[in-house]
Amino acid sequence: MSNEWAEALTLTGMEDIAALREQGASVSVDTEAQPQLVDLSSLCVVDITGDDATSFLQGQFSNDLGKVSTEHAQITGYCTPKGRLLALPIVIGLHDGYRLLIPADIREGFLKRLSMFIMRAKVQVSERKDWTCTGIQTARGGELGSLAGFLGNLPASVMEVASDAHGQLLRWHDTDGSGSRARYLYVAEIPRQLALWREGEQLPKAGQALWRLGDIRAGQPSITAGVLEAFVPQMLNLQLVDGLSFTKGCYPGQEIVARMQYLGKLKRHMRRFSMPHAADQVIPVPGDALVTATDEDAGRVVDAVAGPDGLIELLAVVKVSGSDDSLSFQGRTLSARELPYELPSLADVRQDAG
Repeated sequence: MSNEWAEALTLTGMEDIAALREQGASVSVDTEAQPQLVDLSSLCVVDITGDDATSFLQGQFSNDLGKVSTEHAQITGYCTPKGRLLALPIVIGLHDGYRLLIPADIREGFLKRLSMFIMRAKVQVSERKDWTCTGIQTARGGELGSLAGFLGNLPASVMEVASDAHGQLLRWHDTDGSGSRARYLYVAEIPRQLALWREGEQLPKAGQALWRLGDIRAGQPSITAGVLEAFVPQMLNLQLVDGLSFTKGCYPGQEIVARMQYLGKLKRHMRRFSMPHAADQVIPVPGDALVTATDEDAGRVVDAVAGPDGLIELLAVVKVSGSDDSLSFQGRTLSARELPYELPSLADVRQDAG
């Protein structure tokens, strides 16, 4: 949380929002009857502007920035020369460049590395500490209640953006792919965010764990400190969630990523699982290992959240050839859950077994 946001909450008597950051990786209540406001001040807002902003970032990221505009956003990978992911920024178009959203725990390394390659390019990198992020999850049926008038025209499709002078409203991935509980990511100046939270004063509030739980159910990956340089893009299904382009040209790690796509066979991919959870049991964190009776390196956790139903839900990168029934974490057996998109690598294994 930026100092500016924390100070603004204190000055306006809204310190209870800051307390949402302390909820950890557990969701106590996920109401379907009302919209919910979600504190996402753990996301940093970074603007990349200047005459060379497009050409510079096009040479750094795995996705095609030619598809980004003020009305359409994307996720993209930022890789090492070995093709290992350092970040998965959300990229929103500005009139004079791009706005990136990245987790706070990788901010410092991301900005340092990106700045190393600017050299003589006409590019300015600005961390916008005067802006912050809020997640909005609709009620079942898509209702926004008192927030509807405040937000105005809503972007209709996933990754579409509605912009005004105060910020951007991004339609994010639904929790179940059906559209019945839409999610929006609101990026705005701090005074505008305070006004939003006042407008939704009577609505349920949640910490970022609720948003992460929605991302797990939507099969949307994340890169945080625990999994830096752990995965190549295809392991996180980026090619299946519009996070990876094979036609855009060069970027760090591009040769390795392309070779895996066209010449290799994917040996690990991201899947969704759940497992039982009690209050005294540990919740996995990104980077934790999943094991089988014969394999101590059967999988690695991407993210995990304890839901309100007594289950931990998680995304994990596991071996394509592994058995659904044998994975465990600290003695608790995992159960495979469906993703809202098809995994061709899983279909291939089933066909081979078939």
